[in-house]
Amino acid sequence: MFFNLFSKNKDEYIVAYADKLAEAALQDDMDGVLDELIAYGKEKGLNNKQLAQAQGMACDKVFEELYQHGYMNDEDFELYKELIALCYMMKDDQKYRYTTIAKRCNAVYKIQEKGMLPKVNKDYANVKYRDGENLHFATPAIWMERNGDLTEGIAIAKGKPFKAGTLDDPFNGSWKETKGPGAFWITTDRIGYRGKNGSFTVELSDLDRVELNHGPLRVFEKGKEEPWAVKMDDYEMAGIIISRLLNK
Repeated sequence: MFFNLFSKNKDEYIVAYADKLAEAALQDDMDGVLDELIAYGKEKGLNNKQLAQAQGMACDKVFEELYQHGYMNDEDFELYKELIALCYMMKDDQKYRYTTIAKRCNAVYKIQEKGMLPKVNKDYANVKYRDGENLHFATPAIWMERNGDLTEGIAIAKGKPFKAGTLDDPFNGSWKETKGPGAFWITTDRIGYRGKNGSFTVELSDLDRVELNHGPLRVFEKGKEEPWAVKMDDYEMAGIIISRLLNK
């Protein structure tokens, strides 16, 4: 047996199980170690909850190794999906969370490194689409207005691409909510916001820049000093999609 642990502390057995499963996953040898892990779990008396904990721990360890440069490439994504599928004691909602995070990381890779923009169901945004115009991003958002000095952030513009993993202060600064909730969206030609109490639309051709960090996402339109600003959850994904559209 590859484990040689004599402590009766189950935490040690859980960690050892997780380490071995993570090592096998990173070496792409999960099938070869699965039977051995099942036998080890029985030998050490690990119950279903403890096995699920160990398998979740292995997923965390593998993710840390595979998540590089702010994304997960296609090969690593497939390997990670295989690991999740083999974690037979994890509940479906836990598997869903791990899979969703990995999908997002792989989507970042596809956008940033392969130029493949996501296509979202057009019903997710209240937009009158033009011929050939696709919806690439839509998310709940809140219209914000400045309530103090405007702090310069990371600029995204033509000739100034944005890379994942560069945000260090996603939301800070003096801003206030003004017009309630709505949705921020990005299409092939435009970016905009629509809510019950207000909306704006900016053609990409009229966009001077978008700024991130030190506040909400700020949309600077050419010839307009004050930016449109929206607060959302995933600034990074919005940033890399806008960057790709402006720098393709």
